[in-house]
Amino acid sequence: MLKKEFYDMKLRTFVILAIGVGLFFVLAPFQDFTVEMLKQYTQIENMPKFIEKFLPKQLIENLTDWNFYIYSQWFGKNLGQIVPIVAIIMAFPLFARETENGTIEFLLARKSRKKIFFSKSALGIIVVVFLMIIFSILPAIYSPLAGERLNYKLLVGFSIHTVVGAVFWYLVTVFFSVISNDQVKPILISVGLLAITTAIGMIRLTRFLNTYTYVLGSKVFQTGQLDIKYTLGLLIASTVVFFLSYIAFLKKEF
Repeated sequence: MLKKEFYDMKLRTFVILAIGVGLFFVLAPFQDFTVEMLKQYTQIENMPKFIEKFLPKQLIENLTDWNFYIYSQWFGKNLGQIVPIVAIIMAFPLFARETENGTIEFLLARKSRKKIFFSKSALGIIVVVFLMIIFSILPAIYSPLAGERLNYKLLVGFSIHTVVGAVFWYLVTVFFSVISNDQVKPILISVGLLAITTAIGMIRLTRFLNTYTYVLGSKVFQTGQLDIKYTLGLLIASTVVFFLSYIAFLKKEF
């Protein structure tokens, strides 16, 4: 059972791993080049005001600091932006593909629903956590090689935000994969939900719905501390969604 699941996830896992590592090495070695290029933009005569607001001189100066550069550009932009998407990609075909292809009946004839559900979902969680940990520790691996000093205290906070955020969106997508009969619906619904909650989360009263604020590590960057309340909230929500998915799988007719 686990061998089959790993085989099904193998291609997605290696492609995402390669893209993530490649993205990091497109970013990390080019701090000086990035800063110099931004400085040249600010020296343009008659530069539009919106560019001045988008690229304040203080920001460019801050980017010369390695910790500010790597945490803001890697966790706060590049990796942070793709965390929910990676989780959705890993989860959307998990059960929906079996239903769409008719292979779920074959699995049910050999294994109990409980074993099928926990085997498939647990392996996916392990893979997602593995990917997020690898992406999160890349700065710790690269910094000594580049002769840079990294603030490892911040790294812990950003890493936890990355892992917890990824697991949450993985389990949300698992739920839609369970209740769907084809592979298109889970990914469309999950991406749509991500977009809606992000948009609604821009309103002050519903800011908590914007998981991107958490995944990008805004509070970690501002205070240097883990956002404990939001982390616990996402873990509780993830647990609830996980058991809702389990109940839905037990009751679904195939």
